[in-house]
This record gives sequence, C-alpha cells and structure tokens, in this order.
Amino acid sequence: MIENRMMKYDLVIAGGGAAGLAAAASFIRETKQDGGVSLCILEKNDALGRKINATGGGRCNLTNEACPGKNITLDFFRGLGIETWHDSEGRYYPYTNKASDVTKALADAVCGADVRCGFTIKVISRVKPDDGSEGYFMITGTGADGKMDMIFADHVLMAMGGKAGPQYGTTGDGYTIARAFGHSVTTVFPILTGVSCGAEGVDFASLKGVRAKGTVILHKDGKPIVRDTGEIQFTEDGISGICVFNLTPHIKADKREKFEDALQRFTITVDLAPDFTEEELAARESAFGILTEQLAAVFDGTDVSTIKNWQLKIDGVKGWRDAQATCGGVALDEINMDTMESRLVPGLYFAGEIIDAQGPCGGFNLQNAWETGIKAAGAIAKGIKKGDE
Repeated sequence: MIENRMMKYDLVIAGGGAAGLAAAASFIRETKQDGGVSLCILEKNDALGRKINATGGGRCNLTNEACPGKNITLDFFRGLGIETWHDSEGRYYPYTNKASDVTKALADAVCGADVRCGFTIKVISRVKPDDGSEGYFMITGTGADGKMDMIFADHVLMAMGGKAGPQYGTTGDGYTIARAFGHSVTTVFPILTGVSCGAEGVDFASLKGVRAKGTVILHKDGKPIVRDTGEIQFTEDGISGICVFNLTPHIKADKREKFEDALQRFTITVDLAPDFTEEELAARESAFGILTEQLAAVFDGTDVSTIKNWQLKIDGVKGWRDAQATCGGVALDEINMDTMESRLVPGLYFAGEIIDAQGPCGGFNLQNAWETGIKAAGAIAKGIKKGDE
C-alpha cells in the first residue's frame, strides 16, 4: 500500500508540451464537476510549452483547413479564449499571431493541476498489489532540486514528444519507457528539415540566403515519388523551405538498408520557373528577371530552359536540431486510436509526437498533438466517472 495517499493521482501526464497541455486542459474541463479528481503534469523543462513557443515561426500554426479534425482544435482553443484566423493556404493561427499567447492560455487552463517543471522521468513501472486489485503506476525521477522522487498514478499519459528539436527538451526519452512496457517503436528519423545537396560546378555557400519560387520533385531510383511547390531557401550546403521540408519524410531507407546507401537512390529535380513554359524561357537571353542576379549567374552559358530541370544530388538530411518533426514512434497497431490507450498495458495512454503519426508542414503535426491529447483525456475522464458509479 502507498503510505502517502496524497502522492497518488488519478492521472499523471508525462510531458508539458502541446499534447500534454491539451490533454491536461481537457481533463480538467471534463472532470470539473467531479470532486477529488487529481492531476499531475511532469515537465522536464523549467517551463511549460517551450516548443509551442517556437512553432510557426513564433506564431503557432495551430491546425490546417485540410485536417479532418480541425474543428476539434478550433473549438478547444475557442473554449480557452483563443480566436483564430487562417491564410490562403488553410493554415490557422491565433488571432494575435503570438505562439506565446497559446502557451499562456494552456498554462492558465491547467493551473488547477500539480505542475512539476524541472522533473526528469527515469522509469515508469506498473505496480501490482498482492490484494489482487488492478494496480497503479509508479513514476521515478529527479525533481528540480536534483533529488530522487516517486509519484504514483492510476493512469499515465505519455506525451513526451519525439526527438526533433532537442534544444526544447525532446530527446526521445519516451521511447525507452514505451519499450520497457513491451511496445514496439518504429525507426525514428528527423523530418521537415533542410536537405544537404549539390550540383556540379555550383558553390552553394555563395547562394546562402537566396530565395526563389520553385517546384521540387523527389526521385527514387529515377522515378518521381513526391513534389511540392513553394519558396526555396538556399543554405550554405543545400536547400530548405517548406516545400523542401515536405520531401524529407520520403527520404528514408528500406527495411535492413543503411541510410547512407539509401541516399544514393534519391535525387531532387528543381523547377525554378514553375509559372513559365520552356517555350517562353527559350525566348529569353537570361534567367535574370525570373531568378535573382545571384542565382541566375549559376545558369550563365546554358540554355535558359535548364532552370526548369535542375538536377541535385542529395548528400544528406539535416539532423534533429533543425527538424520540425519526428518520423516513426510507438507503433499505432499497439494503441487503441479511439481512446489512445495502450493495447498492451491498461491505464497507459499515448498522445502527440511520441506515436508513429506525422504529417507535412502547415499545422498537421500540431493538430495530431492537440487531437490525440484531447481524445486521451476524454477517455480517461470517462473511465474514472464510470469507475465511480
């Protein structure tokens, strides 16, 4: 038995990011009529929502018109007092255009919970009492003071994120815990990030900072597999920008294939004049006027139409620090996606980037975080109410 009953919570949420805070706010709302329901949020950083503040260029792209569950997110934030607007490409932002306002609204909504920032989780284990009861979870970790602590809970929601953006505290800790419970974790790799690449005779360092509208096409074994159009940003060793980011989930190794070997099978074709035909370009003496002077100089001495078919060899994909999202995670077939509860461990739930669900840029990944967190909270609250009947 646990001697200090006050240390046992109905729900402990591991992670105070997007998924964890959405779950916490929803859980509080769902259980506000039920006296005695307790909630604890454990966050490794010294403050809640650090990664939220960095999303959408500091504006927080909440969701997208193309997300089937967008109304879940919009209604949720409207309930927190956050109004939204959307741009011509369907991306929703808070009306104030400040990500920090989203974080503040979420933090205000969970003020009734026991929030422990600076808490690093080491182990989560399932405790089975000798009396034959269902059991509970024991969370062991170090608090902000560096001392070891133990916290107990009837339910645990794993919302610890993936590995993208380690500078915000997401270092993949949750995968180790999930595996300890018997869960499978599919191969994880950084996505929605820049690509290191090259072209014969081109010094990309000289193009750093140049921007151009274009269409990028990813080829595997010579066959086009995905394309996107948008602003291409040139870096010291390759290309970046949202349209480039959206290619990266497809740059991956096959089963039992080394990533270094897989890279040899991929190339990128760039169309730097997507609004012009080859015939229109053939009538021009130079690409300057469509491209900046600096970029047009790359194609001096060639047929102008070659700017529609610029071949780039991929050298690599930027790492975790530059990535906006993680590809891979806890296997979905081991989770009840209607409730987000583990199919292997009763009372254990997952939400957000820790699971193997990812989408393109434009609010899709934050939508996954909000929606899965809200879904898990609703299921846990419903289970608690049913258990009290």
